[in-house]
Amino acid sequence: MRASRARLAGLVTAVALVAWLGRAPRPPAIEQCASAGQPPRLQPDYAGIVLPPNIAPLNFRLLDPGRRCLVRLGDGQGHTLTVAGRRLSPWGPRGVIQFAPRAWRALLAANAGRDLYLDVCTQDAHGAWTHFDQVTNHVAAEPVDDHLVYRYLRPAYTAHVRIAIMQRDLTSFDTSTILRNDQIGGQCLNCHTFLNRQPDTFFFHTRSDDGPPGMVLVRGGRAKHVDARSGPHRSPAGYAAWHPSGRVIAFSRNVIRQYTHEAGPQPKDAFDAESGLGLYWLDDDRLVSPPELNPPDYEPTFPTWSPDGQWLYFSRTPRLWPEDKLVLTAWQTEIRYDLMRARFDLASGRFGPPELVLAGKDCGQSLTQPKISPDGHWLVLTGTDHGSFPVFATQSDLYLLDLNQPEAGARRLHPAEHTWRDSWHSWSGNSRWLVASRKADNGMVARPYLRYIDAEGQAAKPFVVPQEDPTAYDHLLYTYNVPELVAGAVQVGAGELARAAKPAAAAAAARPGEWSGGADSP
Repeated sequence: MRASRARLAGLVTAVALVAWLGRAPRPPAIEQCASAGQPPRLQPDYAGIVLPPNIAPLNFRLLDPGRRCLVRLGDGQGHTLTVAGRRLSPWGPRGVIQFAPRAWRALLAANAGRDLYLDVCTQDAHGAWTHFDQVTNHVAAEPVDDHLVYRYLRPAYTAHVRIAIMQRDLTSFDTSTILRNDQIGGQCLNCHTFLNRQPDTFFFHTRSDDGPPGMVLVRGGRAKHVDARSGPHRSPAGYAAWHPSGRVIAFSRNVIRQYTHEAGPQPKDAFDAESGLGLYWLDDDRLVSPPELNPPDYEPTFPTWSPDGQWLYFSRTPRLWPEDKLVLTAWQTEIRYDLMRARFDLASGRFGPPELVLAGKDCGQSLTQPKISPDGHWLVLTGTDHGSFPVFATQSDLYLLDLNQPEAGARRLHPAEHTWRDSWHSWSGNSRWLVASRKADNGMVARPYLRYIDAEGQAAKPFVVPQEDPTAYDHLLYTYNVPELVAGAVQVGAGELARAAKPAAAAAAARPGEWSGGADSP
């Protein structure tokens, strides 16, 4: 450790990155600067957070005025990373701070489990320096899974145009496309999910107005099409989850109607008119609809397995509407989903009777999108006022349930917050990081936010996944949907996926390079 810290000192001490042509200001001594009496304003808000030791540089924009700025990030042991620059730049936004990636990685790696301290100074037009209150961030000992796979699309809901499944290396800013929907004839791409967060085994489903829907199954770098339609409406496989054995996939089938409100705070909404749960057995390519999970008076959806594979958790609501009538009426706001579970025996493939885990009416929320931490301790779900479509809700929050004592009920991850419109979420393999799609900026487009959850279930302040250009989210009109943490990069090619998704469309697959898929999107 002593040798590594010595190497760190040689690498990062007095590292400077000049943000514009010209000489950087001489670093002032902190004690010689006038105190601002307040913390600096950082955009994104990277103050008071817990960050992974392997995350890409948390570049930010300094919003406080001044003609020059100086930023020092250090560990309190004399190892500092310094960024200096001019505030007024003819080539871009003011106050952009970008850390050198190599020096950033070294500083974080040497300080896993420790605090880092951020000092920000600005110089006014008269040459006087002001020091803002020091910002303390903590570097966790546990890393986050190094890749994030997400659905990337505009926040439209009447048509599926320009949709892609993307992946981002969280240890850097590298972003690449897994598959675009124009490579499969314009079909909708939806709800990818991975076996135990491994990048070589996953699937996603597709929908089309002019062809059969289905899902694409990937194993060992090979992809195949599975026609997973079932039920009277022949709807495709939707929300799904791998059994940890890799032998079976639980999935829902959903008939979803989207609509708009003529008045009120929520302009658009969606109604799950019919849903059911099915299983796809990979050994013999078999689809079944377990009767235990699909009683006639209930609508189940959002399946997820416990890490030991012995329980299937899911959301379910009583059917409040006539079977032959899908008219949208006032009772929709009364639809609240409960959290259920059913015991599963892998050898026989049979389920026990469903059990109520948490009733939506008891917490005044509709409970959907359950996900269990890999250690089996915690279950996170999304709570909304009604229904099963949190991405359209005006208020949606994440709730945490301790599976060791479920009778205690679920609690909001951040009880002091106002609504942040959290929805899709997933866990890291070490059960310490949670990523969620969050509409915190403008309520319209979702960004991927990470947050640390300790062994006691206490959640740290969430922060947005960093971009090389910290102003990128300001002008990005694409939303990050269904973020999944994955332990590596997906290697299977788009051509292989396109042939499996829609063989007839693969030949027309595409105009290369049209999507960049990152913050500098089209």
